[in-house]
Amino acid sequence: MEWWMIALLIGGGALILLGGFMGIRRATRQWRERIGFIKNALDEAIAADKEPEKPRSLSSLESVALPKILKDFPEFNPRIFAERVRRDARTYYESGMKGKVLFTDDATETFKDAFADRLPDDVKDGINVHRVTIAGYDGSTRKKVLTCQAAVGYQDKTDTLRERRLTLTYIAGYADDPDSPIVGFNCPNCGAPLPAAGARVCVYCGTAFSAPVSLGWMLTDAQEG
Repeated sequence: MEWWMIALLIGGGALILLGGFMGIRRATRQWRERIGFIKNALDEAIAADKEPEKPRSLSSLESVALPKILKDFPEFNPRIFAERVRRDARTYYESGMKGKVLFTDDATETFKDAFADRLPDDVKDGINVHRVTIAGYDGSTRKKVLTCQAAVGYQDKTDTLRERRLTLTYIAGYADDPDSPIVGFNCPNCGAPLPAAGARVCVYCGTAFSAPVSLGWMLTDAQEG
């Protein structure tokens, strides 16, 4: 065989080998890129799973509801009542943590009885009430209903931070029987119904008295969501 044919065969073989090597290298690089992409995606998924939940948003209607509340209850203090809502929201989850209803005189018996059967069962520790707001007010009837919301976080039994939105419902009612079917305000002298919750003088007998708001607000319901 002529020398140039041998050289041609050797050169051709070298090119084939070089092409194969480059192909393997290119394929290896592509696989590394794919594996790296998959690894990054898995890392991001794991990080997202471990990332704490953000505090829940609230449906605030405070600017609309507050003037109506103050019309019926001139002595209503929104700052003081916000602290009341914070306390009740904390008590809701502390009840779940302790395994018993911790609400006392500021909640109706009907609510406490119902709540005993649906205590939150995953609360471990770290209860934190981020913020509260007034979510609505219905003063169209003698039964005055105030709705508030609270954004609450806590650590569950798997050591995961959970964020919840709690809706709390209050009625302004009698100190003696807040669970009565008809909740309203009556003259302490003659017993006649008052035309408005914030009335200070009975239109029937003319008796002057303190605003019925002093009887307080009773928690009648609390629900997550």
